[in-house]
Amino acid sequence: MPDDADQGRQTRKALSRLLVGLASWLVEVGTWIFGGLIALNLIVIAALITVGPVDAAVLIAVTAFACALPLEVAGMVMLRLRKDVEDMHLESLALRSFEEAHFPNVRAYFPPPHQRDSLKRRRVRITLGYALAIATLSVALTLTGIVATLWHMAPWVAEASLATGVLAVVLILVVIAHAMPPVSEAERQLKDRYRGQPGNEKREQLGHSEDPS
Repeated sequence: MPDDADQGRQTRKALSRLLVGLASWLVEVGTWIFGGLIALNLIVIAALITVGPVDAAVLIAVTAFACALPLEVAGMVMLRLRKDVEDMHLESLALRSFEEAHFPNVRAYFPPPHQRDSLKRRRVRITLGYALAIATLSVALTLTGIVATLWHMAPWVAEASLATGVLAVVLILVVIAHAMPPVSEAERQLKDRYRGQPGNEKREQLGHSEDPS
């Protein structure tokens, strides 16, 4: 049985490979999300500008949408550049171009072949990580703008929208939980054997002794 450190390394390695495999799909989905947010922000901002700064709710909404818009554009550009660079094989193209031009020691400026896969995975993690952070902040600002806009219409409208939004998230989580496969007998036996390891028993005893309750 592998220990915690080995299992953690194997898990990170598997997740890294899974992320690289899903990168194209995640970039496509992220591009659609950023595009939809940009379109929504432009439409609502155009409508609110005609209303003018009549109250605090409108000012908050316009500010939130105006702050979200540059982030969404940056996120879309980041994802599109990553996809285009991979589709064009820019690194190989640049290396071949310099070699054909007989540039001296050109391979010293490019990573060796055995490091390219790890560098590719690193670029994918960095790009998708930053894109996820930008998308999270953009969605938060957009939701703030939407709620403030609805609050301008009537407070109960914003409250009803928030309630249905929370309900939608709960329904999605319920569907995901019910769609998960049940624990198999082999997995249950593997977990029982892992809990029965001497090192794990010591860690469990130590955790119980340190528990203040």
